[in-house]
Amino acid sequence: QEMGRVGRAVMALLKRVDSSAIMPMVYSAYYGYIVVHTAPLQSCTDNLRKGFKVAISSGKYAYVAFLNSIHIVRTAFLSGQNLSTLLKEVDYHLQVMAQFRNNLSIPYLTAYRETISILFDKGQSVGSRNEHDSTINAMYAQRCKETVYFNKSMQSFWLGHTQRFTHYSKKLLEIQSLGSHNRLTILFYAALNAFRGVKNNARSGSKFNTAKLRYKEAISALKPSAELSPLNFGNKAHLLEAEMLALEGEHQRAKSSYAASITSFCSAGYVQEHGLACELAGNHYKKIGEENIAFDFFQQSKRSYMRWGSQMKVASITRKIEDIQRK
Repeated sequence: QEMGRVGRAVMALLKRVDSSAIMPMVYSAYYGYIVVHTAPLQSCTDNLRKGFKVAISSGKYAYVAFLNSIHIVRTAFLSGQNLSTLLKEVDYHLQVMAQFRNNLSIPYLTAYRETISILFDKGQSVGSRNEHDSTINAMYAQRCKETVYFNKSMQSFWLGHTQRFTHYSKKLLEIQSLGSHNRLTILFYAALNAFRGVKNNARSGSKFNTAKLRYKEAISALKPSAELSPLNFGNKAHLLEAEMLALEGEHQRAKSSYAASITSFCSAGYVQEHGLACELAGNHYKKIGEENIAFDFFQQSKRSYMRWGSQMKVASITRKIEDIQRK
């Protein structure tokens, strides 16, 4: 909260003076690190793009422009921007970096490019790797290991690779300098990943206990942030609560929490997480024998995944829809 107040004061001061010389750096810090906790990520992305344009057009602040470009792709990805559109934007930034011979920044965006490509169609039509991959040597990998582990974790989660996600998320959370926003994000997905490993109606055993532990870790971190920004974190907390309630057999309370998370994700415009919440709600309704409602949630999920542009997730949810139709 205090950082937010200081940041808003600085931004107000920028509007009163000729700030073109410092505006790109301030935008990178404010919209890339601070206000991502409270403001809509789409707004952060738009302002980071403004900072990038000012920096690159001046010709003097190329390095600052590249800092903005990394934040642009990260916030755009997490806000659920269309994957095909985002892939083109990443390639644009990679081209600009190549022109300025800024190899230091390339590995960061290459990591995101691989994730976007995989989630788009498992890398089949556009390739998950490109000509820039050779720049990721041991030195660069060490410098951007947070970005690499974060992207490997996200890839693994959306592909449904639970053990691989556990492996990379553990490495990520062991980084002492891990950014707070990345930490909140990965704790959320780690809890969801743990729920996947619990068999139907199993309310004991090591996997159940692990799921409860991951849930407690995530919810304790998300709750304070949810109070500051319900549209960024409240929806995530609701979804975790729904999954925990469903696991404990509290079906009516789980239904309410699923509904709350779906409504909030929709209001925030985070289409990929809206699709995920609808899919998980559909899974729950199917398990308790309410397949007509499950079918409706799967249809909603499919529409959101289509807007996101993930052919992989569209195909996956379509199989769930067809499974119900066959019965």
